[in-house]
Amino acid sequence: MKKHAEQTNKARKKLEAAQLLKNYPSEFAENIINTVREPLIVLDQDLRVVKVSRSFYDFFKVKPEDTVGQLIYDLGDKQWDIPKLRDLLETILPQKAAFDSYEVEHDFVGIGKRTMLLNARQIEQPLGKERIILLAIEDITERKAIEAGLENTRKELEAANKELEAFTYSVSHDLRAPLRAVIGFSRILIDEHAALLSPEIQRYLGLVLSNTLQMGRLVDDLLSFSRFNRQAMAGGLVDPVQLVREAMDLLGGEQPDRRVKLTVGDLPSCRGDRAMLKQVFVNLLSNSLKFTHHRDPAVIEVGSSRKDGETIYFVRDNGAGFDMRYVGKLFSVFQRLHSSETYEGTGVGLAIVQRIVHRHGGRAWAEGEPDKGATFYFTLGGMNS
Repeated sequence: MKKHAEQTNKARKKLEAAQLLKNYPSEFAENIINTVREPLIVLDQDLRVVKVSRSFYDFFKVKPEDTVGQLIYDLGDKQWDIPKLRDLLETILPQKAAFDSYEVEHDFVGIGKRTMLLNARQIEQPLGKERIILLAIEDITERKAIEAGLENTRKELEAANKELEAFTYSVSHDLRAPLRAVIGFSRILIDEHAALLSPEIQRYLGLVLSNTLQMGRLVDDLLSFSRFNRQAMAGGLVDPVQLVREAMDLLGGEQPDRRVKLTVGDLPSCRGDRAMLKQVFVNLLSNSLKFTHHRDPAVIEVGSSRKDGETIYFVRDNGAGFDMRYVGKLFSVFQRLHSSETYEGTGVGLAIVQRIVHRHGGRAWAEGEPDKGATFYFTLGGMNS
């Protein structure tokens, strides 16, 4: 009797273990499904709901008795009869085992208009030919609204920038004629009627002329700044070494009595707008010549390096340098780190450099130290050869 009881107990425990082993995968899968935050649906081969996650009930405000066993299109009084969902389940999935990021937009009763990303997996059962479909739903409604808002803001900023540039161009262009008149008449008075003018009046006229000339340079720079964003770009092969030579030839006349030691290293060819890239070197070299004014000799190096598959061009000098705390101001219009009395200029040249470089898909930046020179770097993005 005792032996029979032991055998019965062993058989019962064996049956319980077998039942536990049998149920474990199902319970394990269900726990995984209910742990995931995104709503999940498991469908059979007839597209009827086998199981859904707890998050599905919470998000779509439905009850289990109205969900499990139902055709997916009949859920929520046929709210799920969505043409794009039919395309996914009946056209795409039969041809593919998986499909990701399928965007569906639908207006649901109770939760409103939602935009969803559907990720679907078609899983064949180990035995037989039946299949199940796992459908994961990601609600991206808020994300789409944020993206739409950002896009609207971008368009508004773009429109405002275009209006501002058009205004700048118009005002700058209209200012040129009266400035020429002021400069011309001031020179006539100084050159032809100086004998009739007192020293004080001559000094005043000299101030008018010098300030008007400075304003004229500013207007010309503003027109250039606007033009480099408006004009069409060419995209031919460019030799930077030749551009440096031409830039220095152009600037050489401004430095008649100075010792300038210029070193030009290896400058790989690149693709871009030749006239614009020449202006980049003109502005950077002009900047170096200006801030090495008190150096004898002025030492300027033009070169390049290679990093992460990208060519980096640079112009380095032994001039006044700058404090890195203010590096963010360097490429902004009208921003100056030195007084105009110490170093002349309009504060637009480096902004033009950055604008041209950005139009070529690149970036510009600088490094410096007070009284120890500065280095200006730029890349040309995808236009590098």
